[in-house]
Amino acid sequence: MTPLSKNELAQIFEEGSQLIIRYYIAKSLFAEPDPIKNLSEVSFRVPNEHAEQWIAQAIGGQRIGAGSYPIDVLDSKTSFGCDIAVLTAKTLVSGELAGSTSGEKSIGQKFSDVTWAGGQSLDELFNQEKIYEIAENSNNIFFEKFNGIKNNYPTIQNIYYFFLIIHSIKNKIYLSGLNLNIDNKQEIGNPVRVNPGSDLKSVRLDNFIDDRYGEVKTYKAKKRMELRLRPKNLVDDNLCLIFDTKKDRSNKFLRNFDKETLIKLFEKQSLEQNFNF
Repeated sequence: MTPLSKNELAQIFEEGSQLIIRYYIAKSLFAEPDPIKNLSEVSFRVPNEHAEQWIAQAIGGQRIGAGSYPIDVLDSKTSFGCDIAVLTAKTLVSGELAGSTSGEKSIGQKFSDVTWAGGQSLDELFNQEKIYEIAENSNNIFFEKFNGIKNNYPTIQNIYYFFLIIHSIKNKIYLSGLNLNIDNKQEIGNPVRVNPGSDLKSVRLDNFIDDRYGEVKTYKAKKRMELRLRPKNLVDDNLCLIFDTKKDRSNKFLRNFDKETLIKLFEKQSLEQNFNF
């Protein structure tokens, strides 16, 4: 998984695409509930299925994802497919981005139904601490999952992950992308057990993504592979398109508002988002 540069992102999400994303941000902000006592009562949220539609509209494509299909959206020329996820960035007390990883994106979750190497289950491989075999089968499942897309859509040239990373404290959304190399299966490299000295519960996989930008792990209990990003490094290295999510979030106890006052508040907030858009 290779991060897209800001220029590469801007070629996919050109000016018109970014305008559509700002339009959807404005609509979401307008629908955001008002806090009663303090700002922490509410924060900006985007349901994942809404984010898929945002991207489909922004690139003039169509949603095709259903169930466990690997991609969510095709572009209008069927030249690329993409999987969409909404992640939350972790922050410091100051509100700045932390150097730690984001929330997770599941990238493979068939493990409970798949027969692993030598007829062993994933649980058995973990119990026997067969780290290399866990990584090898994780790699195989991921490669086969995405490589099969080209059989269904032969004109696809690229497959991407697109992420909307929410940084509520600073009123920002970072749009980032990863280009997936699914033409050549990567080497296993050096997978690492997590938390040495305790029972093996997860394995950090190698050769999926540069450690500076994220990590991929296979989990025993969850029976799936998860990707986590490092938003601070993506932002610091200029690998994101950035959108604002500012609005007036002053406290309001709406039970004290009559109909006329609520209508005026509705009009005021609608106008505010119109100006932001």
